[in-house]
Amino acid sequence: MDSCCPKKCSPSPCQMNCSIQRVSPPLELGEGPHWNPLTQSLYFVDVHKRKINKYHPETSCYTTATIDCCDPLTFIIPVHNQPNTFLVGLGCAIGVIRWDGCSNRAEYRYLKTIDITPGNRLNDAKADASGRLWVGSMGPEMPDNPGQFYKCRGSLFTVEFDGTVTKKLSNISISNGMAWSPDNKLFYYIDTYKYAVEAYDFDLRTGNICNGRVIFDFKCKNVTGDPDGMTIDTNGNLWVACYNSDHIIKINPNTSTLMTTIEFPAYQITSVAFGGPNLDQLYVTTASYNTTDVQKSKLPYSGTLFRVIDTCSTGFDGVPVKINLCSLN
Repeated sequence: MDSCCPKKCSPSPCQMNCSIQRVSPPLELGEGPHWNPLTQSLYFVDVHKRKINKYHPETSCYTTATIDCCDPLTFIIPVHNQPNTFLVGLGCAIGVIRWDGCSNRAEYRYLKTIDITPGNRLNDAKADASGRLWVGSMGPEMPDNPGQFYKCRGSLFTVEFDGTVTKKLSNISISNGMAWSPDNKLFYYIDTYKYAVEAYDFDLRTGNICNGRVIFDFKCKNVTGDPDGMTIDTNGNLWVACYNSDHIIKINPNTSTLMTTIEFPAYQITSVAFGGPNLDQLYVTTASYNTTDVQKSKLPYSGTLFRVIDTCSTGFDGVPVKINLCSLN
């Protein structure tokens, strides 16, 4: 795909000029980027189109497949030691699909309901360093207010290897970004309508979290947009996508400092993940969901997957889910 240049202006501690490339066609609602080191590819979804996507940077090959399932399709994560097998979010449930990364269709084989609250659906998901799945949910979209969702109806869950589902947090509005500190002592989490990033003390062995506190407040820091997907770099800094905006931010969670802002030619920034052979490429998913025709004409690349070069940071491989597939029956 083409490359595009961000706005040029005088560098400052809170703005970074770097190379931004378009590496996919525009999607409606790109989400959930996951770097798989085994295939050296990035996987992500187009939520309401029920599409899974794969981008292989070495060959610049982009492929996509449609899942014959319920709307929406919210995440895709490889399953440990199961080639071409992925865990996906399907409405209020998780499912298992098999996809070779080339064909244009993939079928799901198992389903396990996670959130039984009427109208709720799953949203963002990740595996922690042990392979335990963390997946959050959210309430339905308001029929008379597109783009706005009922608050405090969702939850945050874990799914163990044996399929045991445990609710970790309740009264969540839009469960979004998750990341763990490099030493696995802290769990970072975003409930979008809190307009903040929170930190919890974390026990990797048990999956327990406690002592939640705000470590970065969007409104206090005058950051525009809604906090969405999130990743962490090897220095322990968080990179946060800002929905309903054109930028991502880099923050130091220890000092609550805004370190960097990177702007994109897109209206809705949804999530971020490091990838590439050296894990120094930052991949950014975006959306064109609920944008007007005028907005689309001004920024036609909304919905594109972007690759950012020269961030001077490196991240971590995506962690596959460790789960007994029979437990999902």
